[in-house]
Amino acid sequence: MAAYAEQQTALRREASLPSEEPREHCDQLAMATPGVEELRNNHGSIQSRQWTLVANGSAPRWAFVRAKDGPPDGWAPKPGIAKLDFQPPLEPALTAGSSHFLAYAPVDSASFEESRKSATVREVFGAAQGRFTWRGRRYSYTLTSELPCFPLLQ
Repeated sequence: MAAYAEQQTALRREASLPSEEPREHCDQLAMATPGVEELRNNHGSIQSRQWTLVANGSAPRWAFVRAKDGPPDGWAPKPGIAKLDFQPPLEPALTAGSSHFLAYAPVDSASFEESRKSATVREVFGAAQGRFTWRGRRYSYTLTSELPCFPLLQ
């Protein structure tokens, strides 16, 4: 799974050669941002932090979402992640000392907005690598080692 995430990142880098399509994908990402969580294995404990796109001048920037009473770096333990029934399991891809971004969207879209987010995951982050269940709904996910299109908020 980790090797596949690295391969997807390399393919996106190759796609950044002059072309109309990558710009269109970045515009699509800005208009229909799917769920994005950064995951890491911190001494055997899975932690995550949510990322979103924020307006910053003329271009969006990636920023992590911090709970008002959470730590400054946004990381929080995810003790219930096993209950989400990830198939295939995430743990083998989460090696100690590294993190991966998990982009996800519902498998069965209940609205036009959800279908746009599902398309964004496929077209910007890559083909689905697996599925999980959250609050009774099935989601597809893709793992990648970096966030596409936009820089991080400084």
